[in-house]
Formats: sequence, C-alpha cells, structure tokens
Amino acid sequence: MANQYSDNRSGADGHLGIVARLALAFVLAFAAGCSSGTKDGSSPANNGNQPGGSTPVQPFTGPDPNLGMKVRDKAAKADSYAITYGPLTKADIDTLKTYPLVIVHPYNGNLTRDHIMWIKQGVDPNDPSDNPVVLCYVSIGEDTRTFQLTDAQMRADSRFTGDGSGPSIDPRGPGVRSLVGLDPKGTPTNGGFASYYVNDNALRCAGDPKNVPDQNGNFRTRFVNAGDPLWYDTVKTMVMDVKRHTPPGLRQLLTEDPDVQGLGCDGVFLDTIDTAAPNKYTACSDTNHSSSEWTAKGFSDFIRRLRADFPNKIILQNRGLFFFDPREPHYQVSARGAIDIGFFESYYLDNDSQTAVSPYFPDNKYNSMPKIMAEANRPLPDGFKMLSLGYANGFGGPKPGMDVQTLLGNSTTGYDILMQDILEAHSVGFRHYITNAPVDLVNSFVMNNENMNDTTAPAWSSVFNIHYNDYPTSAPDVRPGIGKIDLSGDTVTVSWDVALDMNRVSYALYYQTVPFNFALPQPLANATKAVLTPSVGSGYDLVWQTPDPGLALQNVYPYQSSVTLPGLQGGTTYYLLLRAFDSKGNEEVNQVVWTCSNTTCSKL
Repeated sequence: MANQYSDNRSGADGHLGIVARLALAFVLAFAAGCSSGTKDGSSPANNGNQPGGSTPVQPFTGPDPNLGMKVRDKAAKADSYAITYGPLTKADIDTLKTYPLVIVHPYNGNLTRDHIMWIKQGVDPNDPSDNPVVLCYVSIGEDTRTFQLTDAQMRADSRFTGDGSGPSIDPRGPGVRSLVGLDPKGTPTNGGFASYYVNDNALRCAGDPKNVPDQNGNFRTRFVNAGDPLWYDTVKTMVMDVKRHTPPGLRQLLTEDPDVQGLGCDGVFLDTIDTAAPNKYTACSDTNHSSSEWTAKGFSDFIRRLRADFPNKIILQNRGLFFFDPREPHYQVSARGAIDIGFFESYYLDNDSQTAVSPYFPDNKYNSMPKIMAEANRPLPDGFKMLSLGYANGFGGPKPGMDVQTLLGNSTTGYDILMQDILEAHSVGFRHYITNAPVDLVNSFVMNNENMNDTTAPAWSSVFNIHYNDYPTSAPDVRPGIGKIDLSGDTVTVSWDVALDMNRVSYALYYQTVPFNFALPQPLANATKAVLTPSVGSGYDLVWQTPDPGLALQNVYPYQSSVTLPGLQGGTTYYLLLRAFDSKGNEEVNQVVWTCSNTTCSKL
C-alpha cells in the first residue's frame, strides 16, 4: 500500500489561508465566553494553528474504512480517546490511529477527506476492529464567519442580513424563567440582520448597543440563537473557505459528497453551546457577557434536528453542563436521548498557569459531577458516555510543579499530578485525555498509564450536597440504597440517588417475604431480583422552580422505578433492598432495607 504522506509541505491555501486559519483559531478559543476556568468546569480551548497546516497526504482512494460500521456503538465502547485542534504531522496521524475515538478540527488543521480516512484506517489496514471513529469540530453557538467584523461590515454582506428581522431578543416577560413554550425565533428587533443573531445584552445591560448582534467580547464573533431554523440550515450548508473565515458545515463534515468536498467524519464535536448558559453565569461588567439563556431549547432542537438528519452519526455535546443540572431550568429542555457523548473540560486540571489543580475541582466533583453522571448513566437512549479533558500547562506558561513534556515521556515533572488527574476522572466514569493549553499536543500519556481493570463495586454518592453554597465545597453525605417508597395498590415506586463507578452503573431491586439475613454467605439467594429501568424521579425536574434549588434536592431523587408485589394489599409483607452494580458485574453491598405491608412502607 502506498505511504499516505507526500513530500509536498506547502499548504494549498498559501500565506493568506494560514493567517486566516490562525485568526479563526483564536476566535474559537474564546467562543464559549469562559475564562481560564469556570464554575461549571468548562474552559476555553485555545485552538492554536501551526504555520503550514497539516502534512499533506497521498489521496485515499478506497472506500471509507468505517463503511458499514455501527460507529455510535464503537464510540460508546471506547475506553480512550484523543483530541487535537491543531494541524497534523505524520507522527500525529500515526498516534491517532492507535485510539478508538479521535476528535479533530478540520478548519484549524486544514484537513481533507484524505487525512480523515487515513486516521480511520487504523494501525492494521486489514483489521477493521482497530479502526478509530473520527469526530470533527463545529461551532453552533457563535457565527465564526463574523470574526472581527463591524456592524457596518455585516450589514454590507448578504450572508449576515437575511430578512432583516434580527437580531432577536428574549420573548419571555419579566421574571419568567421557564424555557418551554417559547417562540423558537424569539422577538424580532428588525435591526437589519439575519433572524438568528441575538441582542439580549441590550435588555439586561445598560449601555450595550441595541438592535445589533451581541458579540464575544474578546474577539467579536457574534452570538446566535441555535433554535432558529435558518441557523441550522446555514450551519448545514456552509463550505470551508479560509479567506472568508468560513468553517465546514454539517453536510461537508458528515458526508462524502464531492460537490462540497465532503470529509466523511463519523460524527461532530458541538461547541459554543454556552451561548445558552444561565444569564447569572456572567455579569454585565464581564468582558464577554451573554444573556441568552432563553435560546436553550433551541440548542436542543438543533441537536435533535441533527440527529434526525444524521441518525447513524455520533453527536458529542461540549460544554452546556447546566443542561444536566436540575437546579437550572435548562434541565427541562436538555438534548438527552439525542446525544451520544458529553464532555467535561478542566474537571481536575484546568489551563490556568497560576495553579496546578483547578480551584473549581471541589465544586466539579461534589456538586456538578454526581448530577451529570446521574444523567449519563440513565438507560439508553437517554444515557450517554462522558469524556473529560485535563491540561498539563496553562496559556501563561507552565503550571506549578508540572512540565507538559511529561506527556511525551521527556520529563517526569508533575507525573504524580497527571496520574491523579486520570484517577479522578476514571473513578467516576469519565474517559480521559490530557493535553496542552492550545489543545494541539497529540500524545499517548493517558492510554499508556491508565488502568482499566475494574474490580471495585460502585460507590454511593448524592445529587444533594448540604455544603452546596460553601466555597470550596466538600463531599456530600451519601444516600445509599432505597431513599423513598410510594405505594399504590400492589405497586411500589422506589426512588434512589446516584452511585458512581469507573464503568456504567445500573440498579437492581431485591425483594422477598422474609427478612434478609446478612449473616448468611449469600443473603440474597432466595430473593427476587428486578433490574430496574429508572425514569426521572418525581419532582427532580422541578427543583429549579423552588426558592432554593440546592436545598430542595434533599427531598427528591434522580431515579425512580415501579415494581408490582403480588398480594401486598392482601396482607403479605415484603422486604426490599436496592443495590448498584457496574457493567463488569461488581455489585455493592449496602444493607438499607425497607418493609412494605398493606398500605404502608417504612425503612428498617
């Protein structure tokens, strides 16, 4: 087989293309509007592009190596992954081939279908089982085509004016927090721009310009309402053009259509979803503030439309962790059931050069993560895989006690910290990768050092943390086993909290008509076992409506499921026990027993 790497090192776009890609790299780095560490655990990814773009490769003349593969299943089973926003060298491509799941940035890397296919071929071209699945970056919360354009320049370009009804603003009345039942296009301002731009900062922040699109305060890219049908159509049909700062659209990314130089990616990495973040996340005094939480359902609608158009492709949602937190109204409009993967940046190590461990790690671990994993471990299709990303250096330079070269085996400085990063992520069910601040250092550190041998049973945690307002916060009191039982006739509805494990967690209810004897070698041998298919616990999705959502979580649970107990109303007494187990067969051994008889249930 011909070598995929050619000797031609000059980029086809010339100097202008290199500069344009580098410029957009900085836009995308700050597109989500986060600082170097945010309270929900997300962080900006500085998508640095290297002069010259990716190493040109020989044409890939065969069919897609993953043709016929169930790529969504392959992604769900992946125990490791790699991500890079930069251009690719020969060594990079060879390393990426060793991973089951790869995320690349076609615009920054100036990638072609050939690059994507050579990665997909894997290490052994004759063994499709080692083929990676490749996801490609796309921004859906900001229009990166508007990079540093003035309002006047946008008005002079028909791409940005549309029907002139935009920008749009929040259609809700004062004090309304609900995100359902809204006009997906919002309220028009008729400012002469396309309908999908937003101008909500002018409503909230005195002095912000009116009737013009809100912009990323760092690099002047414009925020959009992803729920506007015209925006989906725009993102779907865009074709990469570095001279006009235009990244590839969904059709170019997800098909091999020659009319748009299709890349044939197996899925998409959806970024800049934080445009829909709760308004309280930023203040008007912040350089990069946004006020468009009302667009949250629109982002979910965008993702669901994407799922309908590309049912066999992988969808990864980066950022937007608030969608999985019942303390926010976003919970009622999440894209759960449509996404395959969630993504948690800076869980333990962020890209701040001033600190080794993120100062937000306690909040990430004890407040955000249990709620996220409660959603991720729901039965499919509602559940999803979680990936996480750590940083070995910061934008300002090295992190204290760390050397990014340790990722490449050229140093040992910070090795223990990097290993702890892996442990913290994998122990709760994430699949982890560590990179540099620009997200362009392809390496195998995690894959070479991870221990995926799971012999440990799930550990109970809780979505409720009495310390939720403390900073830094501390661990919640765990709530093992059955938390509540509601009775209706012979049917019991059992509610419970979340358990955490390296692998997917499920739950089983054991019940019998005699007390459990935990002194026996096999105390559950005679019990009936029912593996549960939980739904959202009663009241859990309404917590955000209460005056103090963090406190309200003490009275609700993320899961509930119903089981019929024959003869219960006839006087038969039942003893019930719920345990968590992982996909490797490890089951925990809590002894929280409830008893039910006639019309009452109580905890023993």
